[in-house]
Amino acid sequence: MNSKKAKIKNQKVKLPKLSNSIWSSSLFLHFTFCILLLFTCPAFAVSPSEKQQLENFHVSTLKGLRGVSVSVKIIRDDPNTLSLLKDNQLAGIVEMTLQKAGIEILPPAPDVGLYIVLVNVTPTDRNGANIAMHVQSSLMQIVNLARDITIKTEAQTWPSLGQVRFGIASIAIAKSAIERAVKDQAATFAADYNSANPKQNPPGSNQ
Repeated sequence: MNSKKAKIKNQKVKLPKLSNSIWSSSLFLHFTFCILLLFTCPAFAVSPSEKQQLENFHVSTLKGLRGVSVSVKIIRDDPNTLSLLKDNQLAGIVEMTLQKAGIEILPPAPDVGLYIVLVNVTPTDRNGANIAMHVQSSLMQIVNLARDITIKTEAQTWPSLGQVRFGIASIAIAKSAIERAVKDQAATFAADYNSANPKQNPPGSNQ
């Protein structure tokens, strides 16, 4: 009996060999799927109560804005990376989203917020088949320092949480993924803006 156990113990179990290409493809698909999930989620996580406090504070800084101006910057190490993605195209997406929500697009002024979108795109491999993407939107305003109200500076007043999306996607879908993220972030801003600046009913309205 003991000899049989020893014989079984010494036997090596042979597993089928998988080629390097199959392993690498499987790992890559799994990795890309996980990263794309991150691209649909905020970059930071907080408790619901903390999130509500931060949102209430930062949304309040939008009160009284006449409108916003829009600035979009695409950052590339290689000018050929996603060359079909243009600054003015993304700016058009932002402006259309905000205007549909009733927000005016205005030239820069002290009482006009500057809505900034930064997009960073970087190839993850030599042939540029996959793109690492980072999309961040924020609002800058001229503010006075609490310790000396005569001192003015430009500060980011929105969002309350990191309005950031990041991830990796194939070049075939990277452009549309970035456009969707830019539009979603603009829609989030529009909701916060209208929350801080509720529209007044005209005089005599029963609504």
